[in-house]
Amino acid sequence: MMRRNKNNPWLMNLIWLAGLVLVIFSRNYFNQNVLWRLTTPDDAILYAWLQFALPFLTGLYLSLLFMWNNFRMKDTSLFFMVALPALIIAVLNPLAVTFPLPLPDNIYWFVTTLNSENYLTLVAGLTLIPSRTY
Repeated sequence: MMRRNKNNPWLMNLIWLAGLVLVIFSRNYFNQNVLWRLTTPDDAILYAWLQFALPFLTGLYLSLLFMWNNFRMKDTSLFFMVALPALIIAVLNPLAVTFPLPLPDNIYWFVTTLNSENYLTLVAGLTLIPSRTY
């Protein structure tokens, strides 16, 4: 009979914290050494997608903390009311840069204003895993 290790939650949280430090340092390094070089008009598409991907992946990583602590939520309302709209609005900005989408000016203003600090993309990544519907 296997005995459960009582230090397992502590170890998993310590590993998650070390990973968070790596995420923070790598995002900082990436922002200081890569993104500032992509501010030319030729690199606007890559810059827009990277501006979407960094906070989204950070949000996914942050949501792992809930999953490791046996946080089990299958909330479809969280998925349909928070995760999906946040993901759609967050991905509209890089899509508008990549493809010439015929968005009205007020919709384009709304999308760029909501994505100005990338919080919406972070929320989309953070709520996607806990709201899983499978």
